[in-house]
Amino acid sequence: MQTTGLRYFLAVARTGSIAAASAQLNVAASAISRQIANLEAELDCVLFERRPRGMVPSPAGELLAQHAHQVLIRAEQVVTEIRELEGLARGLIRVASAEGFALDIVPNAIAAFHAAHPGIRFEVTVLPPAQVTQTVAMGEADLGITFALAPTAQVEVLYDGQVEMRVLAAADHPLAGASVLRLADLVAYPVALTTRDTTLRQAFDAACALEGIAVEPVLTANNLSTLLPFVRCSRGLALMSALSVQTPVQLKELVSLPIRARAGLARGIQVQAMRDRRLPKAVRAFLRQLIDALPPP
Repeated sequence: MQTTGLRYFLAVARTGSIAAASAQLNVAASAISRQIANLEAELDCVLFERRPRGMVPSPAGELLAQHAHQVLIRAEQVVTEIRELEGLARGLIRVASAEGFALDIVPNAIAAFHAAHPGIRFEVTVLPPAQVTQTVAMGEADLGITFALAPTAQVEVLYDGQVEMRVLAAADHPLAGASVLRLADLVAYPVALTTRDTTLRQAFDAACALEGIAVEPVLTANNLSTLLPFVRCSRGLALMSALSVQTPVQLKELVSLPIRARAGLARGIQVQAMRDRRLPKAVRAFLRQLIDALPPP
């Protein structure tokens, strides 16, 4: 069995269709169909059950998926070890990141690393926190940086810390000079928040409920970047992680204000890697760069 066929097979198993796998891999659907047909002929079995909601691995397909995943990881490890002979001159580092880190922390760390090692390329995928962990566990990213959720045995936690929530405001906002804010201070101003399915919003709503405070957002968005122009151009306030927008604060485009609540607004953050996987030399070097940019755990 060739690794190309196994990679195409796994993509179909994960996405549920040849069309979706084609888009993910940027490979013609006919080539993927041909590889799966070759595997089925070689193994003399059906690997997928065609159902109305998509393609689902058969029992034989489930067994092959487990085998294929290990084969591809081992093949990647061999390539990594060969490339390490060149030190940090060449290579690709894949990072899965929750959006709160992709706005500032991750690209700044990449820029600093690139200045020292210009031959290293990066691929950053921005995902919801739980999907970051899943992507790392499947070996589809070398490192993941995300907000900590339920523990999982499939990843190794390389950094485990906390980050406080902050209030962002324009530099000329009436509250810009405040030393610390309370939840009640937000009620008099338009507020921009992320959607209810985000960890940030869930922590904020729980803190408001505990204190009996109702904050009805003027703007709700499923990504942080949409909130920033609203804050810059209005008397609005936004709630974000202290790590999300360090550069605009340093450039004095925005101010970042501490906020206190009885429930506490800190969230756990983690840097993760696939368990039992030996990280390439370039990834280990970038890991140090990334952790240096985070608060001490």
